[in-house]
Amino acid sequence: MSSPEAPGPSRTSRFGRFFWKDPNTQFLLLAAAAGILGALGAVAFRLLTAALTRFLIHAGDIVRGAESLPIWGRLLWPTVGGLCGGFLSVWFVREKGPSGISQMIESVTLARRPVRLRTALGRVASSIAVISTGGSEGREGPIVQLGAALASSVSRHLRVSPERVRILTACGMAAGIAGAYNTPIAATLFVLEVVVGSFSMTLFGPAVVSAVTSTVVVRFLLGDEPVYHVAPFRPQSIREVVPFIVIGLLAGPASALFMRALQEAKKLFKATRLPVPAAMALGGLIVGALGIFLPEVWGNGFEGTDRILRGNPTLGFVALLFVGKIVATSSTIGSGGVGGVFTPTLMVGATVGAMVARVTHLVVPTLEAPVGGYALLGMGGLMAGVTRAPLLAMIMIFELTQNTAVLLPMMLVSVLAVTSARVWEEDSIYVQSLRSAGIVWEKTPEATMLSSLRVSEIMRTDVVPVPRTLPLPEILNAFLRTRALYLYVVDEKGTLLGVIDLHDIKETFRAEEVSSVVIAEDLVREIPFVTPDEPLTSVNEKLWFRDLGQLPVVESPQTRRFLGIVTRRDLLGAFDREVLQHNRLLARVRTVSADGGEVDYFELPEKHQLVEVPLPRSLEGRTMSESAMRQRLGVSVLAIRRWSDGGLERRFVPGPEDRFQSGDLLVVLGPDDAIARLRAS
Repeated sequence: MSSPEAPGPSRTSRFGRFFWKDPNTQFLLLAAAAGILGALGAVAFRLLTAALTRFLIHAGDIVRGAESLPIWGRLLWPTVGGLCGGFLSVWFVREKGPSGISQMIESVTLARRPVRLRTALGRVASSIAVISTGGSEGREGPIVQLGAALASSVSRHLRVSPERVRILTACGMAAGIAGAYNTPIAATLFVLEVVVGSFSMTLFGPAVVSAVTSTVVVRFLLGDEPVYHVAPFRPQSIREVVPFIVIGLLAGPASALFMRALQEAKKLFKATRLPVPAAMALGGLIVGALGIFLPEVWGNGFEGTDRILRGNPTLGFVALLFVGKIVATSSTIGSGGVGGVFTPTLMVGATVGAMVARVTHLVVPTLEAPVGGYALLGMGGLMAGVTRAPLLAMIMIFELTQNTAVLLPMMLVSVLAVTSARVWEEDSIYVQSLRSAGIVWEKTPEATMLSSLRVSEIMRTDVVPVPRTLPLPEILNAFLRTRALYLYVVDEKGTLLGVIDLHDIKETFRAEEVSSVVIAEDLVREIPFVTPDEPLTSVNEKLWFRDLGQLPVVESPQTRRFLGIVTRRDLLGAFDREVLQHNRLLARVRTVSADGGEVDYFELPEKHQLVEVPLPRSLEGRTMSESAMRQRLGVSVLAIRRWSDGGLERRFVPGPEDRFQSGDLLVVLGPDDAIARLRAS
């Protein structure tokens, strides 16, 4: 009698093994890890800033600390903080281009510049030195960059795909915003509405996980209190719609004034040609001078905003705060400060709402028009005008105060603010920063991605032009030897004269009586050309307008020196790779024949990829034959990229006995699902 069979694994254990090995589950766990890292970074930043303020100025509240200082102290501390912040920025921040949230938008949307941890830590240190001593910049910029840098570093260390590195970087941003302001919904909306520019479901889930995880950690460590405390606000009369409309309409030009002040301040400080530490010290001195009369403008704006929301300031006082906070923030950021403008924007908006409340009291005394409630609407209006994200503004103000009654008027104010802001300034503050750094930015992420690509990135340089004196028989032979439809004609200096189209010379095939006298220069015709720095959108227009298959690339319109060509297929390959993320047309192959060679694309079968994948840890130390990737996973290893101890790169086709090493990059070909299994193994 046979013995009973051992019981197999239960359904629960099988599900558990599947659950933890599922790539999507693993990715969500990484998003949660990004949330934890972002939360810890935000908590550390807030605690260090408060501790340094207490140590230097002997006050937990930067505004109270400023009020307790003598005049010389109010001038000294922001100047010293700016000087120290400038040195920290010079020592640790070596990158050029946009900084803060603008850089994060560039990194996530275009994936052109990685978010480096050293740079993020340098910006955090610089911002802590500035904010702790009174400098007027927001804490969200360095906190967001720190969260993104931590998430990006971990994802790169774990060798996840480049696309998922971008998603996790965005998750780190969401975690930073949630950790800085205790606002998980607004943090998710910030990433989707401001950073990505679309409500992509690919990003939505991981961003939610990161934001919620970050908020839970921050509330566990610091408590669950709303950031701003304000008396309950509820509209009491239909007549209040009028001042709500006024707040929305004023928020637009106020946000434009704020953005222009920042731009002009950057130009003025740049014109001084001072070293960064000296410029930031000068910016701190200006803030210190303002603090003699308006200590409320010190710091990131939280304390000043809280006073407006809780107090009952006069019209003249809030008008002075409106001007003073704009000047203080422009001086700090314009001189080289690396912080954000989120919290200063909220304070400027609070002054706008408070001014409308005071004027409403004077004009219609029967309306209650609470200063704190109207200040909230002004905060959301300025945020919407500066970021051009009305939904973010609505939810942000609600989460900052946990007051549901503010949502209805906030909807009206935020939409009007965005509409009126566009009359004065076309772009948001972040897009302005990107454009000023020379980055092309369009209305959709796809258009931005293509506009950021240049001809030099996809042009072919292996096309040999023909001299202008080439006789007709040799021209015909050149067409017969290759599959080319065009021959590019140049003079003795390499200047492009034009193109010979195969279809234009068909009639000359049998005209033997003229073949001896006709040369290439006689057959050329003009053709549009492009330069290496032109965006691919320009190539697309020129190709389709003339229904051409390719265009010549010249050095410049003046010299017209021939450099190569760009083809319609190259353009489609770039679109497929950068926008559709399919990598269908990525494989270039060279056909070698007796009389030379030519480059063409090899179009992969449907649902196949030719990609470069980091070697999974499970394959380290195995040989090609032992790994049996073709049999187990259905992928073929075409090549290996390996670096020696001296940093030299070696590329080779592996044999059966070649052994994989840690750090190898595999060039593999296989179906989409097989590539996914390889990445997860």
